[in-house]
Amino acid sequence: MRIVPPPFHHMKPSLFLSFYDKLESLIHRLPESIKQPVLRELTPIKTLFLLQRPPRIVLLGPAGPGKIEILRFLFQTDVLRPSEANLGDGTWQTFGNKSQGSLQLLDARRPTSLSLTTTSLTASPPDLYLFLQTSPPINKNLDDDLAHAAQIIAIADSLSTQRGKILGITLPIGHSDPEPTRQNLHQSLHSQPLISERIAGTLSISTPADQSRLAELIAIELPSEAQLEIARLSSNRALQKQIAQVVIKSTSAVAAAIGAQPIPLADLPILLSLQTAMVASIMHISGRELSSKAAAEFIASVGAGLGLALVLRETTRAVVKFVPVYGNAVSGAVAAAGTYTVGRSASAYFIENISLTEARQLFRKKKPTISTQTD
Repeated sequence: MRIVPPPFHHMKPSLFLSFYDKLESLIHRLPESIKQPVLRELTPIKTLFLLQRPPRIVLLGPAGPGKIEILRFLFQTDVLRPSEANLGDGTWQTFGNKSQGSLQLLDARRPTSLSLTTTSLTASPPDLYLFLQTSPPINKNLDDDLAHAAQIIAIADSLSTQRGKILGITLPIGHSDPEPTRQNLHQSLHSQPLISERIAGTLSISTPADQSRLAELIAIELPSEAQLEIARLSSNRALQKQIAQVVIKSTSAVAAAIGAQPIPLADLPILLSLQTAMVASIMHISGRELSSKAAAEFIASVGAGLGLALVLRETTRAVVKFVPVYGNAVSGAVAAAGTYTVGRSASAYFIENISLTEARQLFRKKKPTISTQTD
């Protein structure tokens, strides 16, 4: 893990743009009646990745420990050495790596240059503030630190319409009970009107479960374009599964619309491209590099390639002969169910870390089946 320059995260949107441009070129071959609805369903997924950026977090509170610990909790590894803890105070620092993701951190705790901090806040408004306090407290009188925090927030508010929330965090030192310190911090934060109205909660971090909870609380308060990055860099499986589920549901809805169209065989390349894009997106959410080749290999490995798609597609075509009115709807439902099952298997494999054999079994267990027999 190392400090990286900000530009690298802009590489991913271009890759996704190329990926989705190819998919959209296939969708444009669909009948005009469903082309725009399908593109609208695809837009939220595309936007999620194209607007992806690192979260911007400002540290507030008493000077001292905190930066090293917060970064360690989020990245699950040491990012800073103790000698680097005070470098770059008052300016945005970017931490992370290409495969895992990154975040931008501004340590605005005293002593800091207000002019330098103001310049940084002018360039990029904060998404979230973390007010840090040790347990037991190093500084038991928080009045000056609260006033300074309110000043920083007021400066940021004057520069942008974005209004980041505030999380109060207590960091235990030694073996003391952190709960009294958290309660005192909660009361102290509410003593400042500007801070009180923005508090999203307070959390004491003393266990691995607390660290995981920290990532979840941060993600909840971040704008949507920064949530994916925090899920990737923290390797928080619960967050990653939630985002993957959004992608799976939206992709399945698109597949349903495409599969319901009476264009024999013509929709297969679109459905397979759609599923490949979905699996590649899930890989990216899990912290892996984006690869359409690896996504296609996974789809083939679980048995969801062109052969199965053709069998399911032509089986549902047979339904149209028996039930002309509802046959296309059944076909769309099968396309959606098949896509959902591919996505669920990919999520289990890439995010929940089940084996490929287990992913294949999951797919076979959940894959759609349909009978053309009639009474």
